[in-house]
Amino acid sequence: MDINILKEDLQNPKNPRFLQSAVNLCLHYNNLGKFIETIDVTNKALKNRVIHNAIIGNRGYAYLKLKKYNLAIKYFKKILTKNKNDNFTKFNYAVCLKLTNNNAGYLKLINETIVNDQTFLNSFLDLYEYYRNLNKVTECLKLLNLYDKKINRTLKNLLQINLFPIVYKSKEETEKIIDNIDIEIKNSISELKLRDCKDLKVLLNHYLPPTNFYLSYANYKTLQIQKNYSILLENISNNFDIKKEHAIVKNRRKKVAFVSSILNKHTVTNLFINWYKLINKDTFEPWLIDTGSIQDEHYAELIKNNDKYYRTVGNLEIDINFLRKQNFDFVIFFDYHMSRYNQFLSRFKFGHKTCVTWGHPLTTYNKGIDFFLSGEELENSLTEKNYSEKLIKLNNLSVCYNDISQDDIEKNNYVEKKEGEINIGILQSMFKILPDEDEIFVNILNNFKKTKLYFLSSGLNTVDKLFKNRIAEKLSNKNNIEKLYFLPKTKRKFYLDYIRNMDFLIDSLSWSGGNTHFEALSLNKPILTVHGSTLKQNVTSGLLKRINCKSLIQENKNDFFKKIEYFINNKSFINENSLIIEKNKMLLFNDISTINSLEDFISKN
Repeated sequence: MDINILKEDLQNPKNPRFLQSAVNLCLHYNNLGKFIETIDVTNKALKNRVIHNAIIGNRGYAYLKLKKYNLAIKYFKKILTKNKNDNFTKFNYAVCLKLTNNNAGYLKLINETIVNDQTFLNSFLDLYEYYRNLNKVTECLKLLNLYDKKINRTLKNLLQINLFPIVYKSKEETEKIIDNIDIEIKNSISELKLRDCKDLKVLLNHYLPPTNFYLSYANYKTLQIQKNYSILLENISNNFDIKKEHAIVKNRRKKVAFVSSILNKHTVTNLFINWYKLINKDTFEPWLIDTGSIQDEHYAELIKNNDKYYRTVGNLEIDINFLRKQNFDFVIFFDYHMSRYNQFLSRFKFGHKTCVTWGHPLTTYNKGIDFFLSGEELENSLTEKNYSEKLIKLNNLSVCYNDISQDDIEKNNYVEKKEGEINIGILQSMFKILPDEDEIFVNILNNFKKTKLYFLSSGLNTVDKLFKNRIAEKLSNKNNIEKLYFLPKTKRKFYLDYIRNMDFLIDSLSWSGGNTHFEALSLNKPILTVHGSTLKQNVTSGLLKRINCKSLIQENKNDFFKKIEYFINNKSFINENSLIIEKNKMLLFNDISTINSLEDFISKN
């Protein structure tokens, strides 16, 4: 299909090939993710009164992908008015209803399209994702069982492996679920060796299964699960007709690709984007590779007038072919564990050396990854043993984190500071807080009348309720649960006000805080934590070491209890620590030495 010929055909609306060429151009642009170009083509067609369902449908699809859902619905309705049995349009309409929170309308339509052979797979996968995002594991399992004979076996295994709660009821439940998943992963690896799953290749170009991102938070068999899951993904990726290795000719001015699926306003981007922004442009040629970011104002600023930027189209063969032509010396993934696409993309070398970092602080067991980039202050003799990659310790905390302006804070009314009361924040995602840590909160609620505990809401009532009930059933006085509060997810300026109204914060011990604790220390708030044996447990310790606040880091959970009690009973001690933080906190921010150490590492490898 010659794109230039198609474009020429559109110059004359009387050309007999005008309609077909317009439709082919729309399909071409949609496949490349160039939805604005699709809108331009359909504008030309409609302006010349070339009206056809294929034109209207592609226009609606482009608006859907551009997140202009009401416009998309407008065009899908036009088609369905004439042909109510157009299942492809009905499916896209259903997706729009879901994304505009019309759940009843979505479920009605998706249950119609799922019984049609042409739209079955898209409908099945979308419904699975819908239930999974609501943490409705039982509904997902019902769906998998109902359509067991219609879906690819390897795909089913992957979907089943990635079903687990956001919040667990107990330690016993956690271990039982993880043990079962461990067995399923091993069985899936064995089955793959026995069965040709070439048909999965076509499917994977349109849909990638969820990452096991949340699974690693369970803090049980973490490395074993990660290793086996990586083997499974490696075996699946062998079904693509793409060579795993690729020869790179080293450049005199080294080309560095920074890869992320969240180059928008996001905590991971806050941590690492200055590697890209501040690296020496005379010595290095930095590129941004976007693998699926939300296109917000932060994203727009990054790509504006940027000719060293590529947005993947979602087809591995097309994307790998383009990226290999760029001849990158280094590829650095910011969010390997958080991106479905990156976990597959990284298995096909398109740079001389490939790195991951601690946006999700866990080793990959991916043999395509050469280095894990961490920081000197983040590691200790125990954490260093937990990597399949070669560990590189950049200066200090490894990141050049921007200072936080006090002008960025806006008051909200969710938290009040009252005389004589102590507000304690555990302001981490709910899935980080495991049943092992409940005794900490129960001890505080049982023994300190004027102390309130603040958690971040998961955004799902069922999950928040499960967590609250888990704590309530362990209290000696059930009424003490009224001192436990959930704070809604909100914009950063209001979130900072949550922190400002805390007396101090305590860390989630199985998965230590990162961004939140940079923010808390910028506001002079003490944070209590425990030395970790893995990086994921040790990030806050690294931050506190950096600003000479080692007294806030405890050796074990018993010492942790005692320190919390001492803080609650001695507000003057909280204030003393706040002054120490205020004096030293500048060491956390705008640390250009981390950029220098990154440049030094790249230059020498």
